[in-house]
Amino acid sequence: MQTLLEIQLLGAFRLTYANEPVTTLRTERLQTLLAYLLLHRQAPQSRQPLAFLLWPDASEGQARPNLRNLLHSLRGALPAAEMVLETTNLTIQWKLEAPYTLDVADFEAAFTAAMSAGDDATLPHRLIKAVDCYTGDLLPGNYDDWLMALREELRGRFGQALQRLTELFESRGDSPSA
Repeated sequence: MQTLLEIQLLGAFRLTYANEPVTTLRTERLQTLLAYLLLHRQAPQSRQPLAFLLWPDASEGQARPNLRNLLHSLRGALPAAEMVLETTNLTIQWKLEAPYTLDVADFEAAFTAAMSAGDDATLPHRLIKAVDCYTGDLLPGNYDDWLMALREELRGRFGQALQRLTELFESRGDSPSA
């Protein structure tokens, strides 16, 4: 299946559809909802907790309609929304089989591959790939509590990869460009 959506959450929010920039997801709230669904893509997300996560100070009578309206806006702003979002009356989920790439997933896969490589000859290349995938903090302008914890976790993994790469090159007497 051809990748239609390319999503970048590290460094800055960027979205392309069929290699064209998408500019319809300009609001932080739309980006936050999309990021939450992507970062929790492994399972359906219950609407009620999600509404309170996005509007922690709102009453249930306000939070649920706010989520419903935001989801409607997301469907209108996100190209091929029907291909990537699965919704029910109770849940919302990003479809895992959707044709997309996500920089956070690429970084996590590269980091995991590097950390499980042992000290074989591929380790430097794996570490460099992980470091290259990390293009900056997760949605740096967003300060939602749930996001800040993930941001710190990803930043920590990036630091681990850098530290391991540095140690590796120092122990071999190499430089990273070698």
